Amino acid sequence: MEISSLLKMLLKFAVFVMCVLGTTGFMFNDPCNVFPQYSGGIPDSLDFTTDVNVPATCRNGTFRWDYPRGHSMVMFHNLHRTPTKICIRDALGGQVFTITDMTNNKQIGAFDEKTWACTDVTSAQEITLKIDAPEELRYMGEVEYKLV
Repeated sequence: MEISSLLKMLLKFAVFVMCVLGTTGFMFNDPCNVFPQYSGGIPDSLDFTTDVNVPATCRNGTFRWDYPRGHSMVMFHNLHRTPTKICIRDALGGQVFTITDMTNNKQIGAFDEKTWACTDVTSAQEITLKIDAPEELRYMGEVEYKLV
């Protein structure tokens, strides 16, 4: 076997492994992949609100909401009060959410799987995004986030 063929095969295997690891964060309980936790089944009220805390060590991850209903307050902790903005984009069905930066009292603009939308820069110790579910029940929605 030629060395170049062996290198190509190893490269393909490495790409495969990175793809599998990159897409299975929830399977490995990545603490930066967050979601609302509630008991009692799917909430039956559009006024339902749940709080989700993103660990302070997370710089990127996902917010996934199965059977979204009502509102979710997603809190990011900026312990050192460094100038920070949070950017989001659609991961899977997340474009149905209406997202408001509660820290700056401003709705986040349009986003999709290719386009990031960001909050204004803030040095607040806690940055809160209010994520509103659509009125009609959906199976799930997921957005990626990153702090920059």
